[in-house]
Amino acid sequence: MNALKATDLCKTYIVNKRQNHVLRNVNLEIEEGEMVGVMGPSGSGKTTLLYTVSGMDTATAGEILFFGEKMTQMSANQVSDMRLSKMGFVFQQMYMLKNLSIYDNIILPAYQSASGKAQRREINERAKVLMAKLGISEVADNDISEVSGGQLQRACIARSMINNPKIIFADEPTGALNKQNSKEVMKELNKLNEEGTTIMMVTHDAKVASRCERVFYIEDGNIREEKNLGKYTDDTARERERELNNWLMGLGW
Repeated sequence: MNALKATDLCKTYIVNKRQNHVLRNVNLEIEEGEMVGVMGPSGSGKTTLLYTVSGMDTATAGEILFFGEKMTQMSANQVSDMRLSKMGFVFQQMYMLKNLSIYDNIILPAYQSASGKAQRREINERAKVLMAKLGISEVADNDISEVSGGQLQRACIARSMINNPKIIFADEPTGALNKQNSKEVMKELNKLNEEGTTIMMVTHDAKVASRCERVFYIEDGNIREEKNLGKYTDDTARERERELNNWLMGLGW
């Protein structure tokens, strides 16, 4: 089943009375359970694509199907509810509330839609399980300034998973991390994908993208080509990275 399908997707901004066509008739399909990467030069439309297919931005034209539901025909409130209950988001900048602990930041999105104490107890337990799985249980009560970048991004992943989303949208999730923290975060995203979560990720890092099943290359607002690497395994990591780099060089990366 398609987790996500975009047909003839366009996004145009008006800047100083001039039209800026950021996305031009993009056609894209992502299967349920896939992990896909989106690469391309700066200004090619990578982030705009992610924001538009996830409903954070509104399409100018075209159609978006999210697990068969027509997002482009929904009201703003319906799209907002869908983002909260069925989507998870991980960004390069780790947006968390400074006045809350790591644990409280993680449970916040689920509390927004919770009804009653019983449901909140379930959320609390789920948060503890997610934090244990991501190796950050020991920093639950810490402020966001008292943890490493890698721990903070893993907390963002836990927060993105708190509502059992069908898909995670990740925009440069390793962009602000060092090499070791980047590796840890990607390991966790691969684990979530193995457990069935669909992931769409924008990245400029070939090492990160090589962990994806497929990679789309976007240029001048349209998907120029895609590369199928198959499911990731540790023993093929170097081979996949080399294959992806050769493909990117052939595209003028």
